[in-house]
Amino acid sequence: MDLPNVETYLTPHNLENITNWGEGWVWLAGGTWLFSEPQPHLKVLVDIQDLGWSEIIVEDDYLIIGATCPLIKLLEYPWLSEWTAAEGFKSAIAALAASFKVINMATVGGNICLALSVGTLAPMMVALEAIYEIWNLNGESRRVAAKNFQLGHCQTILKTGEILRRVLIPISNLKWQVNYQRFSVTASEPALAIVVGVRNQQQISCVIGASVVAPCLVEVANDEFLETGLINVLEGVSFIEDARASAIYRREVTAVLMREMLQELKI
Repeated sequence: MDLPNVETYLTPHNLENITNWGEGWVWLAGGTWLFSEPQPHLKVLVDIQDLGWSEIIVEDDYLIIGATCPLIKLLEYPWLSEWTAAEGFKSAIAALAASFKVINMATVGGNICLALSVGTLAPMMVALEAIYEIWNLNGESRRVAAKNFQLGHCQTILKTGEILRRVLIPISNLKWQVNYQRFSVTASEPALAIVVGVRNQQQISCVIGASVVAPCLVEVANDEFLETGLINVLEGVSFIEDARASAIYRREVTAVLMREMLQELKI
């Protein structure tokens, strides 16, 4: 879709080239969402593809994913056999039900920062205890836990001019068992509920998404009554209520997905 209201298109090679960030400015990564609908409030597009952030590397004790990494690279990356969590990423990307063209263009950072309640990657990042590195235009950086990044539907902690630079996932967490559950009326529609369960030795926790405005980490202390405990926790969660489904329906679907997740992870 054309954006006729856009007045300026910038392609900086580093953030220091960007000055006077103003109203109507926006970061452009893959653009698969940005160009999918009218954006009448936008005036300046700042294309970050030339910043060279598309890497997936191992550094120290982390797997590091650059913000402009296309989703296709998560599918093509030569995951080690012991990195069992990789199956969760593959399931999250498959859940997008997107075309080959979209998967080649859409970026990891774009998917996370768009912060849709139905976002597929964010619950995975929260489940794996990922860390997000955020940069600003003054060359300063800060790190935040993935679980604290998204505040609501299309709301994050990013301040004006800030940008997600990269995602850091502890290598040890990639060895966790992951089960990705999703429910929608049809495969091509946005999810009504997502549940991502992780098992670290004998400990199981899960993250719910799509049925809530932002990924929600759900844990209980007593493994003996794990299923009952997790289901009971849902009573205190605020579920989305809209034309697509009631809050009660979303809670019940989430509970069903939790039970299926536990059956898959409890060997």
